[in-house]
Amino acid sequence: MVKVALAQFSGHRSKEINLEKAERMAREATANGAKIVCFPELSTTIYFCYEVTPENRRLAEPVFGPAVTRMRQVAKETGAVLVYPLYENDNGTLYNTAVLIGPDGEIIGKYRKSSIPQFRRTMSPTDPPPGDERFYFTPGDLGFPVFDTPFGLKVGILICYDRHFPEAARAIGLGGAHLLLVPTATHWKWIREVWELELRGHAVANNYYVGGVNKVGKDVGGLDIRHYFGSSVFIDPKGEVIVRAGDQEDEIVYADIDPKVSEDVRGVWRFFEFRRPDAYGALVEGQAPDHEVRAE
Repeated sequence: MVKVALAQFSGHRSKEINLEKAERMAREATANGAKIVCFPELSTTIYFCYEVTPENRRLAEPVFGPAVTRMRQVAKETGAVLVYPLYENDNGTLYNTAVLIGPDGEIIGKYRKSSIPQFRRTMSPTDPPPGDERFYFTPGDLGFPVFDTPFGLKVGILICYDRHFPEAARAIGLGGAHLLLVPTATHWKWIREVWELELRGHAVANNYYVGGVNKVGKDVGGLDIRHYFGSSVFIDPKGEVIVRAGDQEDEIVYADIDPKVSEDVRGVWRFFEFRRPDAYGALVEGQAPDHEVRAE
């Protein structure tokens, strides 16, 4: 068994305030026995994609910049694995990234958000204006890796919009993941039920645990007035909800993850054994070209 924590919190324009909050929650979670702690999408910043301004691109920083350096020290001091999402600047190319930090403070690996949305309209005339992530992020170029942790748990990561694509979740399942972590910044009320429904679907289809961690409350210091609905959730390989956070406040939720349960369920359902890759050609036809966002 490996105890895993999801730490949902509201964002702030100040990176220092966000870092202080992430560090405090990491220390609390590990004091309560968590060996892996995951934070929401873009944990170093507010969710800024509703404003289209080059100035926000300056919020990006290198993986070996001050934010991850500080969280590496926290991981080393607590002996935990931290999944820490940030706005990454890789030599001028900008990504929406999650870094996996080992209990020795070294970086195990990273995942870059693969599917980058650009909404042209909202579902309702009363909805706030849609965001434009393609102004800020280059589509990820690292595929869908599965990371080994020192605790015997294999972990995959998808970021927010990625969760709408079953192909991505399946790729992580095929990589042998026992746990899919999904850092998110989602606010629309109508999508709240879809949020949990999709995560439960991924758990069932791939026979792994899913931990979805969402922002909560309102960001401080930006133009955004949206209320992120939190509701961070753990789901088991049979699609059952283990625990669910509230929708108003910063909160940490925990689950004991057993890799053997995932492997046993796969042994019963045998979804991966009886796939038909020879029949799935249409799934990879007609792909839109990727693009690159560079800092200005």
